[in-house]
Amino acid sequence: MSILNENFNALKIDVSSEGKQLQDLIHYIGYTEQAEILDALINRIEDPFMFVIVGEVKAGKSSFVNALLDPTKEICKVAASPMTDTIQQIVYGEKEKVEYLSDHLKRIYQPIDILKEIAIVDTPGTNTIIAHHQEITERFVPMSDLIIFVFEAKNPYRQSAWEFFDYIKEDWRKKVVFILQQKDLLNQADLDVNMDGVKQFALKKGINEPLVFAVSALEEIQGLHERSGFDVLKTYITSNITGGKAPYLKLNGSIKTIQQINDNLSRGMVSRKSQFEADISFRSEVDLTLNHQEKQTNDQVNLLVENIIAKYDQITKKYTNELHERLNILTVLKKSFQAIFSKKENLKKWLEDMILEMDIELKEGMSKKLGDGVKNIAENIQYMAKMVDVKLQNNQTIMTKNHEIFSELAEKRANILMELQETFANFLNREENFYDKSVIQGSGNFSPDFVKGSGIAAIGIILAALTNGVIFDITGGILTTVGVIFAGVSIGIKRKKIEKKFEEEIQTSRIKLHGHIDEKMKNYVSNIKTKILRNFYNFDQYLEKEKQEIQLIDNKQQDINTNLNKISALIEKNL
Repeated sequence: MSILNENFNALKIDVSSEGKQLQDLIHYIGYTEQAEILDALINRIEDPFMFVIVGEVKAGKSSFVNALLDPTKEICKVAASPMTDTIQQIVYGEKEKVEYLSDHLKRIYQPIDILKEIAIVDTPGTNTIIAHHQEITERFVPMSDLIIFVFEAKNPYRQSAWEFFDYIKEDWRKKVVFILQQKDLLNQADLDVNMDGVKQFALKKGINEPLVFAVSALEEIQGLHERSGFDVLKTYITSNITGGKAPYLKLNGSIKTIQQINDNLSRGMVSRKSQFEADISFRSEVDLTLNHQEKQTNDQVNLLVENIIAKYDQITKKYTNELHERLNILTVLKKSFQAIFSKKENLKKWLEDMILEMDIELKEGMSKKLGDGVKNIAENIQYMAKMVDVKLQNNQTIMTKNHEIFSELAEKRANILMELQETFANFLNREENFYDKSVIQGSGNFSPDFVKGSGIAAIGIILAALTNGVIFDITGGILTTVGVIFAGVSIGIKRKKIEKKFEEEIQTSRIKLHGHIDEKMKNYVSNIKTKILRNFYNFDQYLEKEKQEIQLIDNKQQDINTNLNKISALIEKNL
């Protein structure tokens, strides 16, 4: 085997390998239609360079093929009307024969030298009413290496023909040669006008330096070769395609087809990435909303705690001063004080009465402070939940269920989002979601049965019960502990010692009160936030998988594109 053949075979293997890589990726994402095209391309990479003849019915395509290959034969049957939707593939063979490969495809073998380097495919008309014509023609176009677009010379401006051209150019970017067939039916002036018209159409549609040939199959078949225009066309073919170039041109065409499918996927990925970015932005907004509302709510908790502690300090200071004054009077009135001090029960009753009064005043005073404070905190938590619900309802949908490539993924996302919306709506309406035993436990007078509202409407009741419970626990503790301190008071105990123990207990209870309310309230807020976020578990799992898949697809596409560009550069050196 020659070095030239070795190099060509290596390039062919590389092109097939990249096609297979893209095919695997296409299968992975479920882009079935393009996978079939890639499969056909890989299987036909050994085939000759392929001319695909397209155009409208009655444009003279079959006659054109006959005149191009052998004017003395009717290789492609010329019918007065479109009788079949069969594609005819003409290839080289030592003997003439016809194979029917399917209901819509037959292969014609001809011992014609040019067919050693090229194959010709004659397709049904693009404007035919015969079933499947357009479909099977469109399926064959991606396999082509050169599109020969045949127009009727008298009228090359029919809309259906140019719409099909748009498909060829936009979807597959195939190299196109324009043929004005049946030029014998026009005078030279009118022919020149129509040739220029086709050039202008092609230029407007983005074809640089469009190639337009005018031919007459009838004149070529009649032996009028100098007039038929086929000599000019054949010279173009031998100079630019045959003569050893065709195999490399075919590889280059295969690369362009693979790149086009890769580009189609990239265009489809634009909406997928946009949807992913919108979903990530949405989730970020949810987190920002929750964090912002948690901070605001905690600020309200701090303010509430400060107000309650301020009331606590005001009341306990009053009773600390009262105790100090009472004991000071007794010291001044020493004898009377000693007489009173020896009567333990009287002193004990006075101390118990004072502590009971302080307990009642603490409960009433601090509970009153709860009203507006708890109301503000409850409103913040409710607003936090409602804001998330609003964002859920307004989530942006970019990738719809009718997406060309990712319709299945779009439907999966829509179902996950719909489930999230329904789940969150149910979450908001169930009061048990806002009752947390780990936080409320120890409140004493609270139970789930106390909640008469539903869902977020119950938050205010829960918080009021929570905070009151803490206050009742703390003030009850003061009553018990201080009562114990004074239970054994006797004449031998000094005033300063009594006052010190009293003040120590007041300070200890103050710290407990501050810490317990702050901790329980903030834990409650944090737990509600955590419960809200749990609703997003499936959606977050979907986003994490999307992130990984998008990165995987991007990496594979970039690798394929890079490798194809390298292979294409090597092929260009051989042309």
